[in-house]
Amino acid sequence: MSHLLFVETTGLGVQALAHAKRSGHTVTYLHCPLYDFTASPAQRREAIQLADHSAAFTDPLDGDSVHGALLASGADPESVDAVLSTLSYGAQAAADLAARIGARGTSPAGTLAARDKGECRRVLRERGVPSVGFHVVTDAAGALEAAEAIGYPVIVKPVLGIGKAVTSIAPDPAAVRAHFAVAAAERDGLTEGMARQLDERYLVEELVSGDLYSVEVAASGGRLVPLVCASRKVSRENPVLELGCTVPSGLTAPDEAALGRYAVDVCRALGLDLGVFHVEVMHTPSGFRLIEVNPRLTGGSLPDTISSVAGVDVFALLVDLFLGGPLPDAPLPLRGSASHSFLAAPRKSTVPSPLPDDWFAPFLARLHSGHVRVGAGDVVPPMRTNFDSFGMLRALAPTPAEAEAACSAVKADIEDLFGFPLLAERTRTPAAVA
Repeated sequence: MSHLLFVETTGLGVQALAHAKRSGHTVTYLHCPLYDFTASPAQRREAIQLADHSAAFTDPLDGDSVHGALLASGADPESVDAVLSTLSYGAQAAADLAARIGARGTSPAGTLAARDKGECRRVLRERGVPSVGFHVVTDAAGALEAAEAIGYPVIVKPVLGIGKAVTSIAPDPAAVRAHFAVAAAERDGLTEGMARQLDERYLVEELVSGDLYSVEVAASGGRLVPLVCASRKVSRENPVLELGCTVPSGLTAPDEAALGRYAVDVCRALGLDLGVFHVEVMHTPSGFRLIEVNPRLTGGSLPDTISSVAGVDVFALLVDLFLGGPLPDAPLPLRGSASHSFLAAPRKSTVPSPLPDDWFAPFLARLHSGHVRVGAGDVVPPMRTNFDSFGMLRALAPTPAEAEAACSAVKADIEDLFGFPLLAERTRTPAAVA
């Protein structure tokens, strides 16, 4: 049996720890209180209870802090076979720790190249992988010069940002100035864990139009395979915000194969060598263009959406890859279609009273699965980042369109019950998305 070390986890990622324990492996779990907001208290408790060793660290950007937590956990560093993370905020710490203790892990340089959006664009340009025009800046003056050189519209976002925080579409110079006028306040309004990851750099890049997709790329032993492609739902009101996914992607077989090859080329160029990586790509009139790479398995609800029709537990696949298990020879075969949609509001709203505690039960009966985090009288904040949803709906059906329609029907009925609008979604429709 082997010893796996997890540096943080998403809520759903606890399934990876559970698979490792069921398989008889030793599990060490290092966690950081800054990221308690990424999982429910019950999920955090379960992760700690599953682990043979656990300890907390204070800062994922401080390698000594993470290494110190490993020592404090009581685990023997020399016994650790592999180090991984299912949480974006832990990816670099996991890669660095693996290299430090001589365990299997993702390349630290590849992880950094993926996380740093400016470096990522530079590497793709150097390697001849089609990308978009970009500049890295630190202030409004630099951003205005960059936007003028690239051509409007542009998108402005933190070089190290996650979850679409402090991100703006800028159709003109006034919008660029507006972004930087409020950027500091927006950063101050983020949870400490999100803000801690950011520095003073912003990426100004060409805003491309088309349909947004994502690919999960698995890598091991010098090989890379596109496991599954998904179409992404975005907000009609603000296409920066993501509202769900559908698998399969709905693309034609030739286009989906081309999308998979492009995502593999991106990961190979960056040096991502072990793990499952989440690659977001726009299908533009000029071809596929990278939006961003996350050097870990997709977060949110997509892992379970994939598993629901793939016949494979993607968290189990991830764990087995890190322990030297075989890489699939081809994309995962899907049995039907699955789609999920997030519930989110465009403006601050209040859930009506009276409303029974089990108000969601009739809606859940029409779905494969789902959850909500609001009840009668609760105030729903406006969606500003991808962390601001308050529920999720998942439907299974023979085709992507039918699965999406089932989600949309339930979402519309919840909107009628609440008496206030929810963010409307757009899928596979030409749009400017970041």
